Amino acid sequence: MGAYIKPEHLAFLEEVKAVFEVNCRRETHQNEEGTLIALRFGADRDCINVFELGEEIAFFTQQIEPNPNPRLEVMEFSRDMEVQLQKNDHKKGWIQENYDFLIRKIGTHGMKLHEELSKLDKDKSKIISLCANIANYAMMIADNEGEHL
Repeated sequence: MGAYIKPEHLAFLEEVKAVFEVNCRRETHQNEEGTLIALRFGADRDCINVFELGEEIAFFTQQIEPNPNPRLEVMEFSRDMEVQLQKNDHKKGWIQENYDFLIRKIGTHGMKLHEELSKLDKDKSKIISLCANIANYAMMIADNEGEHL
């Protein structure tokens, strides 16, 4: 990392921040000239790594198994699930939980969700929280019981 940061790098950084904030699934962005590329980076995907590009060597197609990004709705909902999980980080986790307990929790939250959805003045935030909790309990059962598809 011996290059000097130039005004065009900072301008590109601002462009990249806007692109990544609009589309949370984006992992890379290249400038129109093809001279700079940015990579989303970090455990929380909140860092940006910028590179200057040289001459392209080759473009190899279909070299690995396809692995498309989840849909935007799935990404957003998974963040809601993570928020709900973090609220309970003080608890021991779900590895030792019996599936009967987790299914009862799904039912309890399902009834609360039905009640909230039946109201004329629905609390959308509460609906999202309840849905995320239900999904988290289902995820816990899946995590405890089996392999991923």
